[in-house]
Amino acid sequence: MKKFIVIFIAVLLIGVVSYRACVNIRAKKEALSRKVPEKIVPVRVVQPRLREIFEKIRASGSLQAQTEVLLVPKVSGKIIRNLVQMGSPVRKGDIVSIINRDEVGYEFKPYEIQSDGKGVVSRILLNPGASVNPATPIMAIVDIDTVKAVMAVDELKIRFVRVGLAVQLKMAAYPDDAFAAKVTAISPVANPQTRAIDIEITVPNPGYRLKPGMYAEMEMVQNRRSGLVLPIAAVVDRGGQKFVFSVTKDRASMVPVLTGAINGDEIEIVSGLQGNETIVASGADRLENGDRLNVQAR
Repeated sequence: MKKFIVIFIAVLLIGVVSYRACVNIRAKKEALSRKVPEKIVPVRVVQPRLREIFEKIRASGSLQAQTEVLLVPKVSGKIIRNLVQMGSPVRKGDIVSIINRDEVGYEFKPYEIQSDGKGVVSRILLNPGASVNPATPIMAIVDIDTVKAVMAVDELKIRFVRVGLAVQLKMAAYPDDAFAAKVTAISPVANPQTRAIDIEITVPNPGYRLKPGMYAEMEMVQNRRSGLVLPIAAVVDRGGQKFVFSVTKDRASMVPVLTGAINGDEIEIVSGLQGNETIVASGADRLENGDRLNVQAR
């Protein structure tokens, strides 16, 4: 009897295990046969457009005064009085300071120091009571009716630069303004370390808004031409190659392209497109070749 019960239990266990195995196999087959919903990617599209493209040369540097003069006395003595202060405008020949000569055994009239040029007093270096001699600067005068900046241009771009070329300056101090300037000098030598050539930019300075020492960025037009452009977001990089996705029957088709100049938020398409294609403008970074697309309103 006991032997019969053991055999019954063993058969029952084998049956349960076999049943569970059959259920699992059936469930796997159903899962494999069930269709996975196809991925549909929402995108916005655009057509390439023809526009004028400006290729630019950019450089940066600090503003300088057109001239800066350090005034020194021709005699020794002590400063009695400064007749100007920082920011005072002066003309050539204006008296700016008076010195009491202190040579023992002699009496002299107070000595008047005159400005050597026109401009604005940028610094008072010594105050009344200070001792001076012919090697002691007492103040600095700058001419800032126009200001200049020396900037380095790469040797590969220098052939596009010439004296008199129009330049646009952008200042960190005035981010919403642009200042018209021009190239006034080009160095005859290149820096042997950087292979760059210094150029001098000059800009009018009415109202003295531009101060020597301010940081400036320069742009000048290298050349201009017509070409196809797309939004920068339409171009993706895959393995070092640039691609765009054209739309063909609601499917994404990966198209290799050669890009060129960037202007604002647009990029030039040098080759790869004819201009009549419909191109994914946003969402391209999520796409793979052949993906199904849900084209949104442009």
